[in-house]
Amino acid sequence: MQIFDQLFYSKGVYCQKPAWLTIWPAWIIFVTFALLMGCAVSPNDVVEEWKAKGWKVEKIHGTQGAVYRHGKLISKQAQAIEASWMENGRRRTKLYPQVNYQYLVLRFFKKDKDEFVVVMKKRK
Repeated sequence: MQIFDQLFYSKGVYCQKPAWLTIWPAWIIFVTFALLMGCAVSPNDVVEEWKAKGWKVEKIHGTQGAVYRHGKLISKQAQAIEASWMENGRRRTKLYPQVNYQYLVLRFFKKDKDEFVVVMKKRK
């Protein structure tokens, strides 16, 4: 606070502090809360984003449903990509060798502890 006081009250001249300096803690809390509690992204939106980048849907494994988070698995150097998902509490996997195509696995986590994956491909 001393730095602001020196800037705005120096040499006996009174200058009013900008309004944002008095309310900045409230804005930081609001922005942090908004970012943490943002709307969940739908699987269709995520897939459409990757389609716009030139990827094509290869296969969907598992049962689709409402998701609360998602992740991705992608590698240019790996010889193969392994897709894993959960159905009725049982983990399943499938290996995709990256010979002619590069693969991307979008993994979606559901609230019932199950998962489904969307496997996408793009020519190398």
